[in-house]
Amino acid sequence: GRNYLVEHSAGSGKSNSIAWLAHRLSSLHNEQEQRVYNSVIVVTDRRVLDQQLQNTIYQFEHKQGVVQKIDEDTRQLVKALVDGTPIIITTLQKFPFVTETIEKLNAEQELSGELKFTTQGKNFAVIVDEAHSSQSGESAMELKGVLNRDGIQQSATEYAAENDFDDDDTDNFEQVCREMMKRGKQSNISFFAFTATPKYKTKH
Repeated sequence: GRNYLVEHSAGSGKSNSIAWLAHRLSSLHNEQEQRVYNSVIVVTDRRVLDQQLQNTIYQFEHKQGVVQKIDEDTRQLVKALVDGTPIIITTLQKFPFVTETIEKLNAEQELSGELKFTTQGKNFAVIVDEAHSSQSGESAMELKGVLNRDGIQQSATEYAAENDFDDDDTDNFEQVCREMMKRGKQSNISFFAFTATPKYKTKH
């Protein structure tokens, strides 16, 4: 996982740059002809999806199913992640509800009971519009927690085992570990953050 920051002066074609990058990343393949990123997730901090950004991304790709905008509920986001939709456009505010939604959907056995969202062996690229407001805070942590769910769980379990906790305390300790690990860098997520209004703390 890597972090990149791209500075843009206002009105200098940021939507075009984001759209171009999203399509380049989604078409990257490794030597085994597998996609490098299972999904490229374009995140806007505005509660209503940025219309200009959305339209620009759609102009690059007309094939059905390649680009999906998440303009309904969190279930739509979960389904796009499960299906491995190449480019997903969503708001940051949806991520805190993803885990809860996965559990609900599994309980209801929706989608013929085949809803299995695993992050094991999956890599994601996240393109953040307006980096200074989106890369900090609870929602960004939740995004990391969702996209590296299995890796964080595994690390927390291993950490708890290494620290020799009583069985009664282990679950609680794992929960604390998971919260801690969501704050860090995730090896399976690459962040590309665009901003037209850079702030000191964003760059350092």
